[in-house]
Parts: sequence; structure tokens; C-alpha cells
Amino acid sequence: MIFFLIFAIAFGVTFLILPTIRYVALKLAVIDKKSARKIHTRIVTRFGGLGIYFGFIFAMLSLFLVRFGVEGMDFTPLWAAVMASTMILILGMYDDARGADAKVKFFVQILAAFLLINCGFEIKMINVPWYGTLNMGIFSIPVTILWLVGITNAINLIDGLDGLAAGIVFICLIGLFCKFVWLGMALPAFFAIALSGACLGFLRYNFPPAKIFMGDTGSMFLGFSVAALAIWTSQKASTAVVLLVPLLGLGIPILDTILAFTRRVVRRQNPFTADKEHLHHLLLNKKLTEKQVVFVLWGVTGLLNVFCLWCYWGK
Repeated sequence: MIFFLIFAIAFGVTFLILPTIRYVALKLAVIDKKSARKIHTRIVTRFGGLGIYFGFIFAMLSLFLVRFGVEGMDFTPLWAAVMASTMILILGMYDDARGADAKVKFFVQILAAFLLINCGFEIKMINVPWYGTLNMGIFSIPVTILWLVGITNAINLIDGLDGLAAGIVFICLIGLFCKFVWLGMALPAFFAIALSGACLGFLRYNFPPAKIFMGDTGSMFLGFSVAALAIWTSQKASTAVVLLVPLLGLGIPILDTILAFTRRVVRRQNPFTADKEHLHHLLLNKKLTEKQVVFVLWGVTGLLNVFCLWCYWGK
């Protein structure tokens, strides 16, 4: 019941606050500008990620005040994850309002990654199903940074259709929630279920045709939060991180990012140059509607999460 309550609080706060955020964003002219690579042709406000954040934070604060079922637990990793994710949220807000270049984005993302690493979020060992444990050794910190920064930008890149990124992250969060419940890890389970509730509340306004976009405020915040959740178990030095669930669960954005960077490098272009050759663009070129593309990619993400959970529980 406490999980359901946290989910409901996050959903309700996000659902109720988004109209106000949309109104403020419109007044401040924080809108998604039209361009040749954009799908939409109408004026849509950004800052929707703030609604997700407020719903998530309110739910987590409720848990902290009540502390039902988490008495005596160490809240340090929770606050570390919240603080680092908040840094990414502020970066996204600045990018949506003023625009930030790649150097600034990577600097803040790496800084937030070091904050997590300093609090024990370090991939020292990886548990590979049916194989065993891989020790990262001297590569632990670089691998951790690559994971956190990579997933953050993967979610940012996949956010190209109404409802796509929020839906994919929601599905992956449910997968992570199931994993944490299975492991008996209450705090990350609360984190995952609160964030999933906020994502679902946001989808009410972001499903095609969207009334508001999450913007970089939401996409980078969600990406970093999911990446941090995936390595939460690393706070215990003797625990190997099980990356199978988030790695396969986020297969669509990860594959899309790899393909995007590869084709740009092969063409001798700037890897951070935007284009219209992402997976969702290719599906749109196959004459699928925007909603059909979203449902297809949601479906694939759902199947991947079910498969990797089956692999995890059946190993």
C-alpha cells in the first residue's frame, strides 16, 4: 500500500501542477521553436520536466516525513541521487530557457556523476547473468561516468515524439522497481515508483498531440535519475551491479544513440549535430503515424523489460 500511495502522490502532484507550469512557460516564452528537424508544427511550451520533478520530490518528501517501512535506513544514497539529479534538472532548465552548448552540458553532467561517485555510486563490479562477476578495477570510475552521462544523453536524444521518452522511461522504471522489490531494497524501490508515477502524470499532457514538452529539463533529469537508479546497489563495495535490467530495458534509446553517433562520425560530422535519422524518424518515413511509432517503441521497450527481468530471475 505504501508503494501505491507514493505512486499516487507523485502522479497527482504532477497532474495538477502541469497546467500552471504550462501557463508560466508560455508567459516566459519558453517554447519549443520550430525547425526543419522538428516533427511538430504548433507552438508547444517546454519546462514540462518541472512537473515531473515536483511530483517526484513531493512524493519522496512525504516518504521521508512519514518514514513508514524505512525506519533506521541510511538516506545518504537517496539524497545524493536527488541532489545530483537536481543539478541536471537545473542544467536542463537553463538549456531550455537560454541554450547551453555541449561543453557546458558535459561539464555539469560529469560534475553530477562525481557527486554520486563520492557517495558510493561506483560500478566496481558488474554481475553478468550466466557468466559471473566482472571486476572493473581501474576502469570503475570512467565506466561509471560513461554510464551516467551516456544514459542521460540517450534519453535526451530519444525525446523526439510526443510521449515517447516519458513512456520509455516509465516502462523501464517499472522494471527497475520490480528488481529492487525482488532484492528487498526499499529506498531505490520508492525512488523508482515515485518517478514512474510522475512520468505517468506527465503523459496525460504529453501524449500526442502534446500540450507541453518535458524539454531538456525533463529528458536529462529522467535519464540521469534512471542511470543512477541502475547502479544504486554499487553503494555496497561487496555488491556487483546488475546492469541487465536497465541496459536491455533502455535498449531503444541506447541503440538510437549508438547509431546516431556512429553515422555522424562516419560522415565526418560533429557527433552532436542534430538530424532527422533517429529510429522514430525512420519509422515515420515508413508511413506510420506519430501515435503508431510511439506505441511500437513502447511495445518493444516493454518486451525488452519483460525479457531481461525473466533473464534476471531465471539466471
